[in-house]
Amino acid sequence: MTGVVVTGGTGGIGRAVVEHYADADVVCSYHDNADGADALVEATDSPEGQTVASAMDVTNRDSVERFAEEAAATLDAVDAVVHTVGIVEPELLEESTDEQFGRVVDTNLTGTARVARAFLPVLRESAGSLVILSSVGGTAGTVDTSYAASKAGLHGFVRALAREVGPDGVRVNALAPGPVDTSMNDVIVDHLESTD
Repeated sequence: MTGVVVTGGTGGIGRAVVEHYADADVVCSYHDNADGADALVEATDSPEGQTVASAMDVTNRDSVERFAEEAAATLDAVDAVVHTVGIVEPELLEESTDEQFGRVVDTNLTGTARVARAFLPVLRESAGSLVILSSVGGTAGTVDTSYAASKAGLHGFVRALAREVGPDGVRVNALAPGPVDTSMNDVIVDHLESTD
């Protein structure tokens, strides 16, 4: 049985990934949407695979490590980790604060490093795959400076990590979608329209 971890399982892209793996055993994380996680578990549980949801905060190392331990204990093997957690708080740079900028970078970039670090031992055991959701914003410089910087950082992170753990049999890739019809994209569109 394939064992898959999906971070941000109650988000737009994360939920679609969990639904895609309905015939596998899946452990997904949520941040503050316990009701959405319960509904997702109910919708995706099947005779072919079980879905389990657990809270995780990527800005807290202890929370990430606890989630990784729970996932490893639940699944026979962790064959893939699909990391979809990300936030956007669009703001013009001159109107932004260090706190706003730091929150986005800590979640999108440093949070990804926390997740990767926590799951690398089990991915080495399974010769598994780490898939990280980035964005075309990281190459095109769109949305705003904090989001674009965090996603551009992911591209360098993925390339470096792939070189680091590739010899151990772990594959590391990034997916960089354009606009996707999610609630996060609604925030981006509103920002872009308001700033012309």
